[in-house]
Amino acid sequence: MSQSSKIKIFGKTYTVKTPSGDIDPQELAEYVDNKMQELSTGSAKLSTLDLGVLTALNLAHELALVRQELATLKEDQESRQEEINQRVSSLVSQVKTGLA
Repeated sequence: MSQSSKIKIFGKTYTVKTPSGDIDPQELAEYVDNKMQELSTGSAKLSTLDLGVLTALNLAHELALVRQELATLKEDQESRQEEINQRVSSLVSQVKTGLA
């Protein structure tokens, strides 16, 4: 079930529908608004559309970095899990050999 929320980004109010229990749309709007504010103060006078596109590109870059980091963490975890499995298997073999 979805719910409607009013959010404000860069001075404009939007009504958005979000799934119940999802991340708070107000938090997301504040994050996007902060990014747009940062870009607007550090750049030449940009149209709202251009500023929105630059913000989207910056957010896409952040997302790509987080996805890359997550993939690396998953690989590390899988490697560690395999190492643990091998150690456990070795210990089980040693115990079985010692009991025989």
